[in-house]
Amino acid sequence: MTADAYLIIRCDGDDCPAPEAHWPVRHDPHTHSELRRLLKVHRGWRRTRDGRDLCPSHTEETR
Repeated sequence: MTADAYLIIRCDGDDCPAPEAHWPVRHDPHTHSELRRLLKVHRGWRRTRDGRDLCPSHTEETR
């Protein structure tokens, strides 16, 4: 039996309406870095210089 990781990124913004993001299908390599890249390109998530992950609604607030 094999197990696979189901990666989730959580928004670090305050009072987030949708605090978690994931990718619905398996992708390779299966890492948080690759998940962040997919979320940035396709869904507008952003990683700040201080290491926080922000969903699209919080990304707009910080600009």
